Amino acid sequence: MKTTFNKTLTHIAVASALLSSTAFAQTTTQAGVNEEALEQIVVTANRSQQDQFLSLSATQVIGQAEIKAIQPQNIAELLSTVAGVTVASLGGAGQSSSIFMRGTNGNHTLVLVDGVRVGSATLGTTSFAAMSVALIDRIEIVKGPRGALWGSDAIGGVIQIFTKKLQSGEGVISAGLGSHGFWKTEAAVGFGNEDHSLTLTGALEESDGFNATDYPGQEDEDGYDRQSFSLNGLSKLTNEYALSLVSRYEQGGSQYDNKYGGADENEHENYSVKVGGVYESTHLFIDTSLSTSQDQGGTFAGNISPKVVNEITTKRDQLALLAQYSFSEKTSVIAGFDWYKERVSNSGSEYVKDSRKTNALFVQARHQVESFLLEAAVRNDDIDGLDNEVTYNLSAGYQLNDDWLISLSQSTGFKAPTFNDLYWPGSGNPDLAPEEVESTELLIRNQFALGSVEVSIYDTAIKNLIAWAPNDEGNWFPANVDSATAQGIDLTATLATGDFSHQLAAAYVETEDETTNKQLLRRPKVSATYTLAYQLDALTANVILDYRGESEDNKYSTVTLSSVLLTDLSLSYDITNKLSVTGKINNLFDKDYTVAEHYLTDGVNYQLTATYTF
Repeated sequence: MKTTFNKTLTHIAVASALLSSTAFAQTTTQAGVNEEALEQIVVTANRSQQDQFLSLSATQVIGQAEIKAIQPQNIAELLSTVAGVTVASLGGAGQSSSIFMRGTNGNHTLVLVDGVRVGSATLGTTSFAAMSVALIDRIEIVKGPRGALWGSDAIGGVIQIFTKKLQSGEGVISAGLGSHGFWKTEAAVGFGNEDHSLTLTGALEESDGFNATDYPGQEDEDGYDRQSFSLNGLSKLTNEYALSLVSRYEQGGSQYDNKYGGADENEHENYSVKVGGVYESTHLFIDTSLSTSQDQGGTFAGNISPKVVNEITTKRDQLALLAQYSFSEKTSVIAGFDWYKERVSNSGSEYVKDSRKTNALFVQARHQVESFLLEAAVRNDDIDGLDNEVTYNLSAGYQLNDDWLISLSQSTGFKAPTFNDLYWPGSGNPDLAPEEVESTELLIRNQFALGSVEVSIYDTAIKNLIAWAPNDEGNWFPANVDSATAQGIDLTATLATGDFSHQLAAAYVETEDETTNKQLLRRPKVSATYTLAYQLDALTANVILDYRGESEDNKYSTVTLSSVLLTDLSLSYDITNKLSVTGKINNLFDKDYTVAEHYLTDGVNYQLTATYTF
């Protein structure tokens, strides 16, 4: 018997709650979704619930098992294990990183935390070093343009982080240390009862770091510190109504090397607060949420008194309304409205324009005809100062049997110019158009008793890319002068054989800057991560092999970054059913390599952690 798009009407309700009221979806008991089922459900690709196997887009989930095996110091380390995702870190765990998804630019991925859009509206990027991994329950990664449902930024894909949610009475406390003076302490606890619950999570981390660059005169340690906190609350008022509250706060700083001298430290202070309400009846589910958030970053010179500070802040208010109507288990329609207002400020100078609003309407229809799965979505974004952007997604899938799925998709997306591009004093260009993408993808997925395989082949074209170029007077301004292409294949496979389990994430991508006819910078053609896990009673061992092929760097003179194969080893031992210890050795063979010109990477290093759960 073929599995349908939506297994039950109540599952549909849980899906939408996961989108805008994450706390509600993760603890709802009336929907009858157990923990095992939740592990197979994804919500980010279509803003509604789906069995991951039946999703017509390439979707990966990083859960607690992967986090425990990788033992990362930042989120970028987790993302680097996903096929088609390349990370270029500018130093250690506390420094900035660029995330290139399927060969697109580092600012072409939409990042959400519990359904809230995050990141800087001035730079157009998100700092993955600001938030502690301890706050994370899981991460969903959707590859390929998703503009028809999410709007701006979703050119390469969407990354949604779901913060930790515990049952009442559950808790976890951990502490760890490692190389370069690294230490951390983390705690989470759940309160409440069946109808009202609250989870509090906190984490403190600090490291002396290592020298981040090879610039002369900058031979110092570049450390970091960060403090992260989250709150997830739920109140089920009746069988039909529920309210939720999700909040997070992050602050900290990091040191870096400035080749020109001057500012050499960063500070950040980010937060978000979201309140949500849901209504569920037999066929109708309505989900609404209101949120406010801040992304604040400052640079200053730590060796100057008083400190010279340049602080840039993005504040964003968001309203989301989503309604889903289920005609049957095989047919549903979603309609939604997104509104958000962004306000920016710069302590050093004033922007020509410092705020803008976005109003968006979208609709999606999903239908199953025997073994055929059909999806269609369209969205209109009205952004202050820009022309309306209309995006779409068309997908058709065929389920050969319970184990095989094939789908073909055509999708578009865009990225609105940043405030820096449009309105930076003296050099902004208010006539810029959004960057636009069109992509075609063939997806093949197989699941079997001992594992799974997913292969996706894609062809992506991006136009109106923004780059600095001279105008008629010879002055340089941002302009829509570039275009690029990316064609590639992603492979994800898992296999369990007795006490051993295997996981492979591999990718091949051909990228080209159509202006220079060169490979896009810092994006290797070939990358792969293989994880071998062995479990013997209370002991689990993981060997992680990470291969990164050659890549190019430096736009003005070709610099080839050599390929590298890294080996990491992690161990976990359960002393009791409540107390465990974990350890990891990174770069076991002390390889010397770089992923960005002039930026250094760490040699062999370690970390140890003890965890108590109750």
